[in-house]
Amino acid sequence: MLEGIRPQIADEAKTAQFLASKDVVLNTEAQVLFLDCVLPEFIAAILRLEQLAGGNYEADERPSQFPKYDGRTVRPGNSMTPWALFDAWAKATQPAASTVNRWRSVFLDLDKRFSDARDITEADAREWARKLVTPDRIPVTVNDVWVTAARTIFGWAVGERMLTQNPFENVRVTESKKAQLRETKAFTLEKTATILRAACAIGAPKTIFQGAIRWVPWLCAYSGARVGEVTQLRGIDIQQRRQVHAMLFTPAAGPMKTRKPRAVPIHEHLIEQGFIEFVKTRGEGPLFYEPADEDGQSDPLNPRRPRSVSVRSRLAEWVRKQGVTDKELSPNHAWRHTFKQIADRVGISGVCRTTHRPQAPHGRSG
Repeated sequence: MLEGIRPQIADEAKTAQFLASKDVVLNTEAQVLFLDCVLPEFIAAILRLEQLAGGNYEADERPSQFPKYDGRTVRPGNSMTPWALFDAWAKATQPAASTVNRWRSVFLDLDKRFSDARDITEADAREWARKLVTPDRIPVTVNDVWVTAARTIFGWAVGERMLTQNPFENVRVTESKKAQLRETKAFTLEKTATILRAACAIGAPKTIFQGAIRWVPWLCAYSGARVGEVTQLRGIDIQQRRQVHAMLFTPAAGPMKTRKPRAVPIHEHLIEQGFIEFVKTRGEGPLFYEPADEDGQSDPLNPRRPRSVSVRSRLAEWVRKQGVTDKELSPNHAWRHTFKQIADRVGISGVCRTTHRPQAPHGRSG
């Protein structure tokens, strides 16, 4: 019986304007329930106006039966916590383990502060972000990691119709412009030679990590590949295509930023130094870590750190010990900037295509 009069109730009671003023959006089922509750109160309001018009100004006790509205939606159970949202996103999108590890702290913190993700307002989000800035956590980290994680996952939830709005959409904490003390993020020619010379000094690697020291810097110098992509290479990824040896970077070996495989030629100088012979000694498995370290399953929301990532971190420490102490210079990613800088100098555009040879230390050592 109410179906025919609900539109009239909504129009006469101006429910759309009321909900908009409270920044509340209802789905179809909730809209029906809301209008069914509005009807008796709308009738009571009309009767009250008639009483006032007739001179009856006695106190109206009816409003006192309702709880005070504080601007938040009260839901009986079935809450959607920020962590539940993170869990749903991780299961649906299957992100890289590194992303899960980086963002899980964000949602553990949100889960402590907010009981229901649907109740977070933009004002709440801004206050949360501002309080994240501490002497140990600079604004750029808050923006690039914490706010980006929240914005991405809440945005995904809106697209999946789990939420009606993304409170982090326009949130950003103010960053003070930091003076750039370096002209470039690339290694100098001197630092490049120092690192490559130290790698050559390893000679025949006696341990797996020595193999990483010996070859990963050279592979990065000649390819411009990300260090993480190189440290997860397997013997099966080193292929010969006609007369050309190549490294195949593929998601099958581990996480990749682009998630797309690509083949990069191996420079003849690396072959002269004995890289292909080194690969043969390692077989088809990982080149720079023991495959046994990757056995077993871990919690998808708290994934075990990949062994290749540990190798990458140890390499960064090793590079620092070679005298690369500038904190504004990444001991690993600087290879990519160095490669791009050399390519620009010789007029090559694009990435990871040049066969330009970085200056080797005096006397090629293999």
